[in-house]
Amino acid sequence: MDFLQHLEEFATSATRVEEEPTSDDLLRWHRLFGYSAPDALDVIAEIRNNINGRKLSDEQWHLLKVGKEAEGYDRETYEHQLHLWSTKSSARLRPSHWMRSRDTATYLFQLGRPFKDIEALQRAVGVSAELRRGQGEEGETTDFACVDSAAKLAIEDWLVTQSPPITHRPTFIRLSLASKDLSDTSSHPTLGIESSLPQHRAHEASHSFAPAQMEYPVWYFFYGTLMDPHTLQGCISTADLPVMTSATITGGTLRTWGRKYKALVDGPPTGEVDGYAYRVQSSEQEEYLRFRETDVYEVVRCRLALHGGEGGHQKEEVQGLTFRFKCQDKLDVD
Repeated sequence: MDFLQHLEEFATSATRVEEEPTSDDLLRWHRLFGYSAPDALDVIAEIRNNINGRKLSDEQWHLLKVGKEAEGYDRETYEHQLHLWSTKSSARLRPSHWMRSRDTATYLFQLGRPFKDIEALQRAVGVSAELRRGQGEEGETTDFACVDSAAKLAIEDWLVTQSPPITHRPTFIRLSLASKDLSDTSSHPTLGIESSLPQHRAHEASHSFAPAQMEYPVWYFFYGTLMDPHTLQGCISTADLPVMTSATITGGTLRTWGRKYKALVDGPPTGEVDGYAYRVQSSEQEEYLRFRETDVYEVVRCRLALHGGEGGHQKEEVQGLTFRFKCQDKLDVD
């Protein structure tokens, strides 16, 4: 860049009328880059104080303006996007809307500011949440709202759309636990079945699908290290050694991921997997299991054949749950 061109760009940057960011501006930065209101204010200040940063000339922006504004950009946000692309920076980049919409993680949102309790959060944002209480080393307690990814985005959107903007940085803690979302109007999700199809939905209002989302005790089928009762005992923190039953499920097949972990995935209708079953007694025990399996698995319904009697030849058919691996791209190549 020659001196005259540099001088021209400096003059263009210096003569821009730069007003204080509005709530609409902060919402634009949030939706394009995922920044919270305080982070957006920091980035905007950093950009405006950096006279050597990449700036579009008036002529360049005139050519791009209509198309980029249709994509949700204004001049300043598009210049920032160009900077991220040119430096291949990922430090500030957040996932695209498509990726964010596929997020199935669970989060803990710290209460206090601006929501003093979970009821205030629900009234303001209109999201469902469960209260979780944590205790520090010195006995102090902190309240959290346990929310899904959709609620997290709704909270973030609410914070950046307030006028005047709320500059408090929200605290979200991502929980890596297996998702569980059992439909009460269909058999979805069920191992080995495309359970969202019409034939697997309720045809009468009185019809119910088992197990239900909050049904306890509930049979769980295990096919990996949790088949060992001592391992299971340590996971769910029971005083007594769990009593497990030899079992078989249909509709699945076993693969591996990470070269060492077993992964149950959908298989042919006649596909059988042998393992052990245990009757989980409470949502607390179940949550321990979901944390152990992490968010690469999901809880799905399945039909179990429990083996009993001498030699295990007597079978009892029951409805239960198991952990299905959901990250197909992480499976090892057979």
